Amino acid sequence: MDKRLILEIIPGPVFLLGNALGGLFLGAGLAVLATLAASILRWRWDRRLPLMALSILGLTLFLLALGLFYDDTSYVKVSNTLGSIAFALILAAGLFLRPSLLERTLGYSVHLTPQGWRTLHGVWIAVSLARAGANEAVWRSVNDNAWAIYNGIADLAWIAVFFAATWLVSAHHWKDPA
Repeated sequence: MDKRLILEIIPGPVFLLGNALGGLFLGAGLAVLATLAASILRWRWDRRLPLMALSILGLTLFLLALGLFYDDTSYVKVSNTLGSIAFALILAAGLFLRPSLLERTLGYSVHLTPQGWRTLHGVWIAVSLARAGANEAVWRSVNDNAWAIYNGIADLAWIAVFFAATWLVSAHHWKDPA
């Protein structure tokens, strides 16, 4: 398994542990620290900052601060929705870059035709919006602990959906590197 993927996964279990020990605010705070540590490791390994992780970190910190200020866990729970919508918007804007945003990000390991990259953008946008919708439905209908469990498990499931979608698009649009 790629060490970068492990870094993507770690904040979820850390969040669950923090929630079990002290509630959503502690879980979100520990997840922020895990994301920050993962970003530092990525910098050390790649000499590049993981901009998406840092963007989510900033959003989570902002919403966590609001939640603590207002003593309302809704701010923590909505961060997944807003993060997913922001990701979809970034991907949509990334379609207009040459090379596209996903091609810049994944092009070292995924080799697609131009149509494949456009298709992959569309699929990732759809998955991101589905993730936002699912989070909204769940956090509005269950208690904090049930949402935390959903969040910890669903993050892994959504990563698997992104991988499966990428694999399916790649199977139809693969281009052998020159």
